[in-house]
Amino acid sequence: MHTALLLASTLLVLLGGSLALGILGRFPGWRRRRDLQVAVLLAPASSLAVGLGGIAHFSGRACFLGAPRWDATLAVALPLGLGAVALGGLVLGLVRHALLARVVTRGGVAAGPELVAVVERLAEGLGVRPPRVLLCTYDRPLALACALHRPTVLLSTWMVEQLDRRELEAVLAHELAHVARRDYPVVWLATVLRDAFWYLPTSWAAYRQLQHEKELACDDLAAGATGRPLALASALAKVWQGAVDGRCLGTAQLLVGAGGPVEQRITRLLAARRPTVDVGPPHAGRVVRGASTPALVGLLLVEALLVALMLAPMGCGPASSFGGLF
Repeated sequence: MHTALLLASTLLVLLGGSLALGILGRFPGWRRRRDLQVAVLLAPASSLAVGLGGIAHFSGRACFLGAPRWDATLAVALPLGLGAVALGGLVLGLVRHALLARVVTRGGVAAGPELVAVVERLAEGLGVRPPRVLLCTYDRPLALACALHRPTVLLSTWMVEQLDRRELEAVLAHELAHVARRDYPVVWLATVLRDAFWYLPTSWAAYRQLQHEKELACDDLAAGATGRPLALASALAKVWQGAVDGRCLGTAQLLVGAGGPVEQRITRLLAARRPTVDVGPPHAGRVVRGASTPALVGLLLVEALLVALMLAPMGCGPASSFGGLF
């Protein structure tokens, strides 16, 4: 019965996440959709909390001591095992961030004043503080925006040499859109949650959607900031052509999205007449807000009801059960 509590809680999270992703198309605006995707990724933490809290609650109680050996063993082993997996996901995320920060810092040098001036002008149009701009000597296409605290845009020399002025400006606008949307910390958190709860298919589905839609959102922002969606489409086409020819595979994925349908992005940009700008106010950087907050609150309430209903047959009243969790 104690094991069933954890399994039922996990099933509830899985079902809730599937329903949330199923109605995602009804949410207008990239920010609301991203918030809901992050909520789906964050929801399994409530199930894990129920399992870990159950260990503290049931320890020493008659209902637990009298349970079958397999039930008592699983009731302890499952939450501890899943907690260790979640901790491993966090550690992996911290190591991944540290390695990227080291590569960016050691491999990049400050960009020239002309490039910095372009970034400052674009940043002003997007309503964000100009990030640090670094160049790395690399004969492959590379452009990324990273850092949790001080945003940094890193470009390879290939980008400066192979793209014309308008194409380069469009790529810079795309990367600045990631900065404006705080995509790096959000995606970093999403990656940690995906790794922490890798056993749930909803975590992978939400992560893939978030990764794909952030590129579409930044395409729209870049097209709106420059007024030239064709320039970004041309830059994407050049990078993708290099990947198809086998010269740029790997680094090109940083620009076109890992395994993403770049053709869809180019088609959208070619058809764009009035690009959608959905960045919100400059300080709207909270990850869980809008639609995600009531979604998480609702899930926690349902979790609480589930705990109360399943503890009742074991002789544990709701008041005492919740008191033991804290």
